[in-house]
Amino acid sequence: MNLFSELQRRNVFRVSVAYVVSAWLLAQVADLVLDNIAAPDWVMQTILLVLALGLAPVVFFSWAYEVTPDGIKRESEVDRSQSITHVTRGKLDRTITFLLVLAVAYFAADKFLLSPAQPVAPTPEASEEVIETAAAGNSIAVLPFVNMSGDEENEYFSDGLSEELLNVLAKNPALQVAARTSSFSLKGEKLEIGEIGQRLNVDHVLEGSVRKSGDRVRITAQLIRVDNGYHLWSDTYDRTLDDIFAVQDEIAGKITAALIPQLVGESGEVATAAASGYEPSPEAYQDYLLARDRFNSRTKGGLESAYELVEKLVREHPDYAEAQALHAHVTMVNSARVAGTIPWIIAENQVRRSLQTASTLKPDLPEIYLVEGMLHSLSRDRETAIEFYERAIELNPSYAEAYRRLSQATLALGRTAESWEALETARKLDPISIPTLQWVARQATLLGREQMADDAMRALRQIAPVPADDLELHLLYDHGRYAEAAIAIEDFRANWPDENPHDSHLAVIYGNLGKIEEAMALSLTAKAYIAAELGQREIALSAMEEEAAKRTDPHDRADLYWQTYVNLGMYDEALEVLSDLWYGYAAEDIGPKMDFGDAFTFVEVLRHAGREDEAAPVAAKLIESAFENHGNDEDIMPFIRMMEGDYEEALRLFIEYARKGRPDVGFTGIRKRYFALKQFPEYATLERLVDEWQQEQRALYDELTAARAAAADTAHP
Repeated sequence: MNLFSELQRRNVFRVSVAYVVSAWLLAQVADLVLDNIAAPDWVMQTILLVLALGLAPVVFFSWAYEVTPDGIKRESEVDRSQSITHVTRGKLDRTITFLLVLAVAYFAADKFLLSPAQPVAPTPEASEEVIETAAAGNSIAVLPFVNMSGDEENEYFSDGLSEELLNVLAKNPALQVAARTSSFSLKGEKLEIGEIGQRLNVDHVLEGSVRKSGDRVRITAQLIRVDNGYHLWSDTYDRTLDDIFAVQDEIAGKITAALIPQLVGESGEVATAAASGYEPSPEAYQDYLLARDRFNSRTKGGLESAYELVEKLVREHPDYAEAQALHAHVTMVNSARVAGTIPWIIAENQVRRSLQTASTLKPDLPEIYLVEGMLHSLSRDRETAIEFYERAIELNPSYAEAYRRLSQATLALGRTAESWEALETARKLDPISIPTLQWVARQATLLGREQMADDAMRALRQIAPVPADDLELHLLYDHGRYAEAAIAIEDFRANWPDENPHDSHLAVIYGNLGKIEEAMALSLTAKAYIAAELGQREIALSAMEEEAAKRTDPHDRADLYWQTYVNLGMYDEALEVLSDLWYGYAAEDIGPKMDFGDAFTFVEVLRHAGREDEAAPVAAKLIESAFENHGNDEDIMPFIRMMEGDYEEALRLFIEYARKGRPDVGFTGIRKRYFALKQFPEYATLERLVDEWQQEQRALYDELTAARAAAADTAHP
C-alpha cells in the first residue's frame, strides 16, 4: 500500500482540512473580538502563530493515532479488521461540510451584509493596513519636472510647471493627487517607478522634463502606471517663451485634458487654472516656491527663513494673492501661540490683514480657509473651524493639510471616527509629510498604538531627523519621563544647535531633578518662577520685572506676572493681573488670549478671595470648554473636579497619577496653583510621592549621563 493511500485511510487529509477551516474561523472570531476590545497587535499575532504551529501536531496525531470504540489508541495497536476509520471518515466529512458552510456564511455576511453598514471612518488598526497596501485607483503623483537646460536658474520654470500641473489636477474631485511636499521630497533621487509609487502610495506617476534654449522651450510629459511601469500617455510641446506663466497655464491645461480621460474615463471633469488677475515675476514666483519649501521643513531655521521670504513677498508684491495667503499661514505658525516667537498681538493682526487681502484678490484660494480654520481652532471654536477646513477641502479635494487640521479639530470634539478618517486621507495624500507624520506618531503613542507610532517615527527619522528628535523629547516630557527627556533635550541641543533649545522644558526638568542653578540659568522666566517656588521673593520679583520689560504682548506679560505672584503666594496681586486679563484684554473668553491655565488659576484666586459669585460662571465656562476639547480624557479630570469644588476627589486623582509615575509638577514640585489642596491631610501623601518620583528620576538621570559619557569615551579613546 503506497503512502498516499495510507494517508487517505488514516484520514490525515480530512483531519488537516478540518483543522485549517476551524483555525480560520477561530482567527476571524478572535480578530473581531480583539479589535472591539482594542487589544494590542501582538495578541492576534500570537494567536495566528499558535494556530499555524498547531497544524504539525494535528497531522502527526491523525497519522499515529486512531479513534476506536474503546477510545484513542496508537494506530499500530489497532487490528485492521476492527478499524473504524471508515466511520470516522464519514463524521469528518460531515464536520468539514458544516465548517465550510459556516465559513462561506461568515464570508458572505461580512462582504454583503456587514461591510455596507460599517462606519465610513476606518478604525486605526484597519486604516494602518489600508495605508500600507492599497491606493485609490485614480491616485497620481506629479514629480518635479527635470530641468534639462543646463542652467540652474531655470529651476524655477520646471518647478513652477510641476506645481501648476499638480494644482490643476488636485482641483478635480475624481482624482487623488499626492501633495507637493511628498512629491517634491523625491526631487533629485534616482528611484524606480515602483518604489516611487510605494513611497507616495499612488497608482500613477506623471513625470517630465523641460529644455529651454533662448526664447524657446520644449516640455515632455509622460503618464506611467506604477504596478507595471507601462506608459499610458506621453507628449511633447514646443513653445516660444514670451510669457512663462501663460506657457505654464497652456501646457498644464493641455496635459490635464489629456490625462483625465486616461485616469477617470471620458466623462471625467477637466479643471482649469483660475486666472488670478496678477502674474508675479519669475523671481517672485521662485521666492514663493522657496518660502513654501522652507515652511514645509518645520524646522526653526526653516520657519524663520519662510517668514522672512513671505514678508518680502507681500511687501514687494502686495497683489500676489497666493503669497498673501502663505504669509498668513507662515505668520500663524511662527506666532508665540503656535510654534514660534512672534507675539500674538502682532501675529494676529498680520494674519488677519493678509487673509483679508488674499480674500479680496482671489476669494477661492483653499489656503485662506485653512488659516481661517486655524484661527477658530486657536479660539476653541472647533465647530466653525471644521466648516472652514471642509470648505478648503471642497476647493481642493487633495489638500492634505486641510484633512490633517480637520482630524485635529474633530478629535478635540471627541469625534474619533471622523478624526481617524480625515487623518488616513491625509496620510494617503501626503504619506511623507512631516506635520502629518508628527501628528500620527503623537496620537498613536498617546492611544497605545505602538506599531503605528513606531512606523511613523521611523519614516519621520528618514526624511526629517530634526522634527523626529523634537517630537521624541516632547513625548518623553509629556509622559513624565523627565530623566530620559533631559538626556534627549541635551542631545538635541548638542546635535542641532540652531534649532529650538527647549529652555522652558529643560528648566522644568532640571528643577525637578534638583539641578536648581542650571535651571535658573536657562532664562529669566525660569529664574523668576523657580525663585518664587523656593520663596526667594526679591530674586523672583527682580527677574520678573527684567523679563517683563522685554515682552510686548500684554498676555505674555500677564502670564509672567500672575505665575510669579501665585508661586510666591501673593494671591491678591495675581488676582489683580488675572482680573485685568479676563475683563479686559481677553474679553471674558477662554481662547488664545486667556488659555486654560489662566482661567483655572483665576477661579482659584477668586475663591481664595471669597468672590465665589464671580468664580462660578468662569468655572462653568471652563468645565464646558474642557469637555468640548478633551472629552473624558483622564488627565483633565482633576481640574474639572477642582472647578466643581470637589477638591478631595481632585487630590485623590492627583495622588493616583503620581503613583503611576506621572505627577503634575511645576519647576520644583507640586504646582503652586493647587494651593487649595493643602487643607487636606492627604496632601502630605502627594508631596511624598512627588518627592520619591523626583529622586527616582534623578537617579536614572545620573545613570544615563554616566552611560553616555562612557559611550563617548569608548568612541573617542
